[in-house]
Amino acid sequence: MDDTDLVQEAGKSVRAGRYAPYFLSIINNRLSWSASQLYLRLFDIGLNEWRILSALRNEPGIQALRVGEMVAMNKSLVSRSTKRLEELGLVVARLERSRRLLWLTKAGADLHDKIIAIALKREAALLDGFDEKDLDTLFDLLERMRQNLSKVDAVDRALQEDR
Repeated sequence: MDDTDLVQEAGKSVRAGRYAPYFLSIINNRLSWSASQLYLRLFDIGLNEWRILSALRNEPGIQALRVGEMVAMNKSLVSRSTKRLEELGLVVARLERSRRLLWLTKAGADLHDKIIAIALKREAALLDGFDEKDLDTLFDLLERMRQNLSKVDAVDRALQEDR
């Protein structure tokens, strides 16, 4: 391959500083990876397991499908992570009226309560320097973006149909 086959023109892609998915991805990836590493080191569970503990602390006795909805995880990942939590004695599943419901054990609730303290410290560090008005604006904007995800899904579907 000679140099005539190499594209030399720069500046034809997104500009990271004005591309919302860039910021969301960078922030999420850094927070998720570091949280997972920290929780693995301190408690021998990763971020996926932590998310399940959190969901069950908020809504005890729910089905795995509901957990997946709450924490935006696919059902196979919820299943694997829940199985691990059951093996560790942190979660128990019970059949009630032919539904498999998940509950935290006392050990699971205690672990959740240790991790939530760390999670909130990490969030406080991330939001350092934001006043209440900033936080209200931030969360309002994030909620609007979350609500727009269905519009992104519609764009994706339309693009797939065009092919």
